[in-house]
Amino acid sequence: MKIHSFGKINLFLDIEGLLPNGYHLIKTVMQSVDLHDELFIETASGGSITIECSNNSIPVNEKNTCYRAAEIIKEMYHINCGVNIRINKAIPSEAGMAGGSSNGAAVIRGLNELWKLNMTENDIMNVGLKIGADVPFCLAGGTMLAEGIGERLTKLNDFIWDYILVVKPEFSMSTAFVYKNLSPVYYNSFDINEIIGHIDSLRYRDAALSAKNTLEKVVEKFHPQIQSIKELMFKKGAINSIMTGSGSAVFGFFADRKDIERACSEISAIYPQTFITKTKVGGIQLFV
Repeated sequence: MKIHSFGKINLFLDIEGLLPNGYHLIKTVMQSVDLHDELFIETASGGSITIECSNNSIPVNEKNTCYRAAEIIKEMYHINCGVNIRINKAIPSEAGMAGGSSNGAAVIRGLNELWKLNMTENDIMNVGLKIGADVPFCLAGGTMLAEGIGERLTKLNDFIWDYILVVKPEFSMSTAFVYKNLSPVYYNSFDINEIIGHIDSLRYRDAALSAKNTLEKVVEKFHPQIQSIKELMFKKGAINSIMTGSGSAVFGFFADRKDIERACSEISAIYPQTFITKTKVGGIQLFV
C-alpha cells in the first residue's frame, strides 16, 4: 500500500498556560499543506517491524513514530504478523511541519486498511494521541482549531491559499527545547478570534495577514536568522511571513505564481531547503 502523509503549518499559535504534567495548553490554527512524504507498507512474515527511510538522520527504531504506531496497533489487535515500512521523505524534519506525526498518522490509517481492522474514527484518534499531540490533527487534516495540548480539534472552514513558500534553514529545532525555554510572559500574546473570524468568512487575505506565532519570540533568541528569513520573504514580495510550530521552518504567503517562483529562485540560492506548496483539504491519502 502506498500512502501520502502531508505536512502542516500553523496559521496561528499562542500559549494559554502550563499543566502540572509539564505540557503546555495551546490555541492554534493548523493547516495541511500539499508538501508530503510517501510511505509504502506491506505485511511481513514473522512479527517484526522494520523501517527504511530516505533521510539517514531519521531514526528507524522504536523512536520512530511509524514504529510506535505499528507497535500499538499490533498489541491492541493481537496481530502476530510483522510489517515493513519504507518512507520517502520530502517534509523537512525538526521544522515545525509535523513530518514525524504525519508519518505516524499514515501508518495508523494504512494498517487499519491493510489488516482490515475496522477501527472507528475514535479508535484511530486515540491511537494517534498515544503517539503525539499533533497526530490527531494529521489524521484529520484540513483547517482546524486545536486546543488543550493539541488534541481538541474543531473543524474550521477550509483556508485556501495556492502560493506558500516554505524555507527550512540549516539549523533544526527541538519542540521540547523550545517549550522548555518558553517564558510565561509570552502566554496569551494574541487574540485567535481575529483569524478564525476571517477564515469562517472566507476572507483568506485577511486571514493570511492575521497569521501569528508566539514561539517565534523564543526561537529568535537562539537563532535571529528566523527574523532574517521573514524579512527576506517580505523583501521578495510576501504579504505575510511567520515561523511554523516550534520552528525552524518559516513560511510566507505570496499573491501569485510569478512572485513566488521568483522568490523561490532567489531564496533557494541562500537556503537550499526552500519549497513551494499550497494548502490542502483533508488528511492522509491511501492508494490501495
